[in-house]
Amino acid sequence: MASVIPKSHQLLISRFGKINRLMGQVIERELAPLGVSYQEMRIAGLLMGEEGLTQKALAEKLSVRAATLSVAISKLEAQGLVKRVPSQSDKRVNYLHLVPSKKISKVDEVLMSVEGGLVQGISNSDLNITAQVLTQIIENLNSQKEAQL
Repeated sequence: MASVIPKSHQLLISRFGKINRLMGQVIERELAPLGVSYQEMRIAGLLMGEEGLTQKALAEKLSVRAATLSVAISKLEAQGLVKRVPSQSDKRVNYLHLVPSKKISKVDEVLMSVEGGLVQGISNSDLNITAQVLTQIIENLNSQKEAQL
């Protein structure tokens, strides 16, 4: 059976994987002086956008096991960056809240710097097209994911 994907696009998934790995390595290196790991940064980033997630919901968004996440949350909590708030109705459920701090601001600065290097030499026009294409890819993947449920 012949592929319906043009040859120039067949390695798109591979390219996304490579970008993800390289970005993770660069971000991990840049965050090291702050004592924050890439995984912890991802947790903080999701909590910035969606305050009050449960640990279970956050684990699903990060595609990790709840036990794995619990260790990272405990470390962030010990650093004063995340606060667990027990549910009023179900004491087994914890809501996670990001605690504003200088460290979180520095993490944000690191991410902005990494992104600046990431897009260096790419025109605004190309970046706009890239953003549109990536948005469409995300929508397509969400549709496929929902169709599987």
